[in-house]
Amino acid sequence: MKKLLAMTLSICMAGLVFVGCGDDTSSSKADEAASSANSAAEVTESSSENGGEDTPADDSVSAQLLAKYPVNDGAYDVSQGATENMLARAILNEGDTSRLAEKIDYAVNNPKETTKICFIGDSITAGSGANSSTNQYVNQVKTWWEENISYYVDVTNAGIGATDSYCGVHRAQQDCVSLGADIIVIEFINDANDDFYASCMDSLVRMCLAQENNPAVIILEPSCEDGSSPQDAHLRVAQGYNIPMISYHDAVIPEIEAGNFTWADVSPDTVHPNDNGHIIMAQCITNMWANIKDNLDSVEKVSTAFDPATEAPAGNPFENASMGSRNTEDTVKTVDEGTFTEVSEFQKFTGGWGTTTGGSATFEITAKNIGMLYMKTVSGKNGTISVKVDDNDAVLIDGNFPGGWGDYAKADSIYSSDEVATHTVTVEVIEGDAQEFQILNWLVS
Repeated sequence: MKKLLAMTLSICMAGLVFVGCGDDTSSSKADEAASSANSAAEVTESSSENGGEDTPADDSVSAQLLAKYPVNDGAYDVSQGATENMLARAILNEGDTSRLAEKIDYAVNNPKETTKICFIGDSITAGSGANSSTNQYVNQVKTWWEENISYYVDVTNAGIGATDSYCGVHRAQQDCVSLGADIIVIEFINDANDDFYASCMDSLVRMCLAQENNPAVIILEPSCEDGSSPQDAHLRVAQGYNIPMISYHDAVIPEIEAGNFTWADVSPDTVHPNDNGHIIMAQCITNMWANIKDNLDSVEKVSTAFDPATEAPAGNPFENASMGSRNTEDTVKTVDEGTFTEVSEFQKFTGGWGTTTGGSATFEITAKNIGMLYMKTVSGKNGTISVKVDDNDAVLIDGNFPGGWGDYAKADSIYSSDEVATHTVTVEVIEGDAQEFQILNWLVS
């Protein structure tokens, strides 16, 4: 059954998260740790075994890990890095580490062979909040690899400010998968903690796992100042596909709630890590990797190809997702560009369609699902467009971002169906004072 989705994606903490993640350049040793998450369900320590604290009534993985690895006993200088218990709590889901162990083992035994690592995410991945590129968590991980595994490592930072996993799954093929990455780290704080974003992460993880070179895939979970994150939705996917999930959120938030340090000690705003935060985030990743490296003789190092029959924990609706531009006529064909003659480009998105005078354009798009990536601007010149797919009711998209922190690329779902078909899509700027609009790319799957 076909259905039209007039969806305004309700980003959790939209005002806070997108304010923090809008600009790429501004304010986006415990050996037990490797098995902590997998054994969380077996945590039965008494209060005396946990520093006198009662085991939380909450039976979530996070609560069980906190019971097993409690917060520091008193104030802690976070500039010293993460404590052992913080690092242990961060391994929210250990999952199957055979792919990661295989990549590390190969690199250790072939030190002049290049390992490719790709980080795909938002402004946190891009490095926002850190005072120098050296302290950005991606570069911290790169340095650790060079010093502990091999100097030959090729790291791709595919972080784009203000983006979410809905945009991420559609750009993953060109920005990450096509690079043949051996290790892929996924981070999207801009997701909401709901079924839609679980499905986006599902399709993204599945796409990465299915690659012929069996890349290791890891989900990284940051946090907002109020402790909110899409962690539950993402954990559902990590557990479903049995992959590692590392939670910076669970490393730092319990310490802050206990008064051991403040959010301001790890962040300059409401979401981005500062130098301390980025360094701890990197430590949460490299702690797991170091444990695998130190135990290569005893861990499973033979990976297996992804089984296409594996059940998708959140449905995998965005299979074969890609970006559609002026250069991808196999999925998006410009039937009549009308007044949308300007070639739109923003951040890493190219080949779009733009108008400064209103008007309309018509496209043929072959897909099951159709979305649009467009510009939200603070100029006051961007208008609202109607998007009509075949004979369905039009969906309205507002390109204006009054009083916002800056321009950014926004992704909206437009249409969803059960089968691939070719659709006629008409875009028209609604009459009014603001007549500019920039379509950066179409999102097709």
